[in-house]
Amino acid sequence: MLNPIRERKLSHLFHILDRNHDGVLSRQDFEQVIEEITNIRQWKWGTSEYEELHFFWMGFCNRLEVWADRNGDGKVTESEWLWYLEQMLDRFSASYIQQAFINISLKVMDFSRDDRVSLDEFKQFYQIYEIDPQEAAQAFVHLDLNQDGYLTKDELTSLFQEFFYSENPQSPGNWLWGNIDG
Repeated sequence: MLNPIRERKLSHLFHILDRNHDGVLSRQDFEQVIEEITNIRQWKWGTSEYEELHFFWMGFCNRLEVWADRNGDGKVTESEWLWYLEQMLDRFSASYIQQAFINISLKVMDFSRDDRVSLDEFKQFYQIYEIDPQEAAQAFVHLDLNQDGYLTKDELTSLFQEFFYSENPQSPGNWLWGNIDG
């Protein structure tokens, strides 16, 4: 069973991914995420960036449909989402999920393609997911572990690990998708 902190974080992420705010994750939600990212990043169909993004998000959607959609209705409820992530994160090796999230997130965030993410880039990332851009600055302070003004792949790796696994309410990784208490 997920502890309350981890459940809040994963529920928070569920609501961010529920693009049409209907209380379930469906194929349309993931297609909308892809559309919003490709519009902001100006990635066109057929480019390697588009293909990688599409492969990741639709692959994740397909896994949810197969493994999390326990009643087979083509939609994943919040309780099914939490059940699935608990199974994947705690009972199986989910390092490939984390690594995929890290890689695609860095690629989406890194507008300048310099393998690091500035506050301005992070604000654009939040815009994609309809997270308040004012919250980006607050989150960035927590996430920039060495306070150099950038998020690196090493920092993101640590932050994703904390987001998915930490039960500490003070872990910086809790801020990855914004304030979980807000």
